[in-house]
Amino acid sequence: MPSTPSSNINLLTHDLTESPIDRITNWALTYGRYIMIGTEIVVLLAFISRFSLDRKLTDLKEEIGQKQQILLANTALESDIKNTQNQLLKTKTILTEQEKPVEILSSLYTLLPPDVFLLSIELNREKMSLRANAGTTQGFAQFLTNIKSGKNLTQVEIGDIKKKPPFGIDFLISAQIVQPKK
Repeated sequence: MPSTPSSNINLLTHDLTESPIDRITNWALTYGRYIMIGTEIVVLLAFISRFSLDRKLTDLKEEIGQKQQILLANTALESDIKNTQNQLLKTKTILTEQEKPVEILSSLYTLLPPDVFLLSIELNREKMSLRANAGTTQGFAQFLTNIKSGKNLTQVEIGDIKKKPPFGIDFLISAQIVQPKK
């Protein structure tokens, strides 16, 4: 067989270095393909990295779910701890405020004459009221004098006085409690 001569096929009609459009076309054909290949590599890398990012996202969601379960399991314990702290705070408040009523009660004990008996006492932070019975008018007068001269009570008011012949005098006294200066 005879050999056929090889032929070159050139679709471009002339050399691409003459005009600016020819130079742009030449650049696009040589360097443009490298740019396209580089862009495709970047797109492939982004596509591959998407798998690792999806896996990390899934792991984070699982970790968050586990931690939420731990928090839900410890909610009852946290509630118990908060209740205990509130009770301790209330107890501390009561214990610190208890000094004044105890002081008032002990001073009332020292102010009572022998023939005066306390029937009931009501105390709060600001006011005290008591119902008492005095066997004699001298005991009644002595008790009023003692209360008015005391340092823990102010604005002493006497109310509801009743004379009961076999038992003496029933009376009601209310007074403001002197607040300690802070």
